[in-house]
Amino acid sequence: MVEPQTHGKKGFGNRGEAQAIAHLEAHDLRLVAQNYRCDHGEIDLIMQHEQTLVFVEVKHRSDENFATVVEQISAAQCRRIRRAAQYFLMSQQLDEHRVHMRFDVVAIVDNPSQLHWLVDAF
Repeated sequence: MVEPQTHGKKGFGNRGEAQAIAHLEAHDLRLVAQNYRCDHGEIDLIMQHEQTLVFVEVKHRSDENFATVVEQISAAQCRRIRRAAQYFLMSQQLDEHRVHMRFDVVAIVDNPSQLHWLVDAF
């Protein structure tokens, strides 16, 4: 098994995703996939909450001095995540019209330490 990178930019992102997973699992969500990639985009986390598939964008920053974490999610990024989610559903032979799904954001800031979970964010 390959250990996740813990140094540099990728390591920073991995730590944020690990925090998000722990938080979501504490709220009864189950991890389905992490860092799902396809030609249409990337989804940080795919979780299952009861009968709902939850596609999660994780934003992790050291501080909010430049801009708030949530402000850094563009409309174009939301579209890419939605397209990637559609591709994921097709690859799993799931009908997007019959699957309950939502798109959440977990925003993590280190200084000061904060974690915000935005349910059905977009």
